[in-house]
Amino acid sequence: MNLSQRQLQAFLVIARLGSFTRAAERLHITQSGLSAMTRDLEKQLDCRLFDRTTRSVALTAAGTQLVPVAARVLAELEAVSDSINRISTRARQILTVGATPLIASDVLPAASAVFTAQHPGINLRIRDLGRQQIQDEVANGTLDVGFGAFFKPASGLERVALAEFPLAFVCPASSDADARRRAPRKMKWTELRDKPLIGLAPENPVQQMIEEHLRRAGRADEERPAYENMQTVLAMVEARFGVAVLPAFVAPACARYAVQLHLLIEPQVPLAFYQITRKGRAVPDGTAALARALKAALQQAPARG
Repeated sequence: MNLSQRQLQAFLVIARLGSFTRAAERLHITQSGLSAMTRDLEKQLDCRLFDRTTRSVALTAAGTQLVPVAARVLAELEAVSDSINRISTRARQILTVGATPLIASDVLPAASAVFTAQHPGINLRIRDLGRQQIQDEVANGTLDVGFGAFFKPASGLERVALAEFPLAFVCPASSDADARRRAPRKMKWTELRDKPLIGLAPENPVQQMIEEHLRRAGRADEERPAYENMQTVLAMVEARFGVAVLPAFVAPACARYAVQLHLLIEPQVPLAFYQITRKGRAVPDGTAALARALKAALQQAPARG
């Protein structure tokens, strides 16, 4: 048996109006088409649903029995359809974002507050993930958008630069209150020759970029303490286990640690910060607004000097 929703709807309209002619007009189909649809329904149910004369159409006993069943089935289908539509609407109003741990914990909260005030109808879901996992989950559609320092274009992803940040020297904050109030100075890479450097893991693309420039200062490929994320590096610098070179977009996070940033020059090395989305997929509502809020939050405490 293969009853369709359209057949049941047509059956109920004929039963209510008592006329094939008026039912066909109401349903915007031909009378012959409606008759064929009814015959197919009767054939599937193996019974006659209407007694028809030249002047009237009346329900048979079987037709009378089918009316409440058909009405209930259609009502349930409509309720389910409405429920699915509501779920789909809510899903369309969720923006799922991936960001590296430092950005997720120290930058996105402020950006999210600004975004939510402007777009209260869009719910943000933020996941703190590694750089590669962000790329993988944007590519497979689990994430709507990812933010981070993605050095190379990746197949299937659109990469849009939001801002550039220089590399900076990070050291413990001075215990001298007057010194802490002074603006950070500019430093040359050659001044790092005798500093007790710590850094990120060697396979981290940011660290690999840093190593290229440390090599010119005679400090590349050394054995030094290495950590998986930037927050740990900042905490270790605060605890005076060493100093580090990091992108200046860590500046907002530095407010949580007793550290200072000094802009590295000769050369000044820019590092791009990107938004990534999946190619061929419509960019979700709110993505551009969140990117603007994130960029503003990143630039609130730039490295000075």
